[in-house]
Amino acid sequence: MRKIELKLDKKFKYVIACSFGPDSMALLHAALTENLDVVVAHVNYHKRDASNYEEESLKKYCDERKIPCEVLDTTGMEHKGNFQEWARNIRYEFFAKVLEKYECDYVLVAHQQDDDIETYLMQKKRGNIVKNWGIARENVIQNVKILRPLLGYTKLNLLYYDNANKVPFSIDESNLKNDYSRNKVRHEIVEKMSLEERKKITKEIKEKHTQKVELKTVFEKDEFLSLSYEEIVRILAAFMDAKNEHENISKSYVEEIKKAFKNKTNISFKISTNILLEKDYKKVYILDASKLKNYEYECAIPTKSEFLEFDFSNGMSDRGISDDCNNLVIKNLDPKDTLAIKDYEVEVRRLFIDWKMPLFLRKVWPGIYNKKGQLLYVPRYREVFEDNHKSVLKIDVDYFTKFN
Repeated sequence: MRKIELKLDKKFKYVIACSFGPDSMALLHAALTENLDVVVAHVNYHKRDASNYEEESLKKYCDERKIPCEVLDTTGMEHKGNFQEWARNIRYEFFAKVLEKYECDYVLVAHQQDDDIETYLMQKKRGNIVKNWGIARENVIQNVKILRPLLGYTKLNLLYYDNANKVPFSIDESNLKNDYSRNKVRHEIVEKMSLEERKKITKEIKEKHTQKVELKTVFEKDEFLSLSYEEIVRILAAFMDAKNEHENISKSYVEEIKKAFKNKTNISFKISTNILLEKDYKKVYILDASKLKNYEYECAIPTKSEFLEFDFSNGMSDRGISDDCNNLVIKNLDPKDTLAIKDYEVEVRRLFIDWKMPLFLRKVWPGIYNKKGQLLYVPRYREVFEDNHKSVLKIDVDYFTKFN
């Protein structure tokens, strides 16, 4: 094989993630053959004896062709916990900096068909249900736009390409051993596949990609409980992807959620940093937790925020409040605060329960306080919220179940 077609748009500028291995060197050579505008990014982890040789060889290759080559040397950089996770984080932080420095559009990564099949088989072996089966041709990691133009080529294709075009490269000897599960899958299964077996499994991966689920954030309780494990995980994975997050969700965790949703009135589960799954009396919500934050506004200043609008310019006597607006604030309620109603006081927490208010709204529902911190007024919650007072106080309940 003497030619690779990347099928990339020449109006964009690309960073090529290059290890000096045969795959990434084939990608780099093909990009130069197609006259793409590229910058090379290399990370030296110093984990192997050949690391410095590979860095110097790559620099020499780029210098000879007048290609910018940026190197991240991890000497002296401490890491805690899982090395692979740490390496991935610093790698994409580095890519983001190179993208910005050279005003590039995408990072090209040299994953190929063998990698795609290995990943898919590993996902199936672990019982994972994921948004992307195998390896996605295009995705975003830590705000870095990634393209993988070699997924249609096998490892053997790329080795033949390198040899036919006299492209230099180095082999990572650790990939030749069966010390890791992925290497076992690679050497014992993928490398022994026939052409027909490869076609069959790549077709299977594509069919998985075409499976669709309805992406919505509000479900009737019974509707949500009727969803399969795979459907629930694909829905949650799509919303995590919208927040550039990813967490594996086990079948046992989904079963735990379903059991709790059947037995408990109100309960919340944290799916990832910013994704919550909550159930109230009748419904299940998928929520962006970053929206559930504290706020405080001066009542004297008419305000329109993302979900709250108020204008008390003409006073609040229609709400039973005679205090001067200059001495009042509107902020999210503390459930432990009490509100005087006629001749008795009631805890806000009790009001929330009586009104059957969803848990997420209890974190952001507004109250009007005086400057001494005394609670004077709480708008009445209803499932379809309407406020019919002359003074303006509008709450957009739907804001919290939308992903922008």
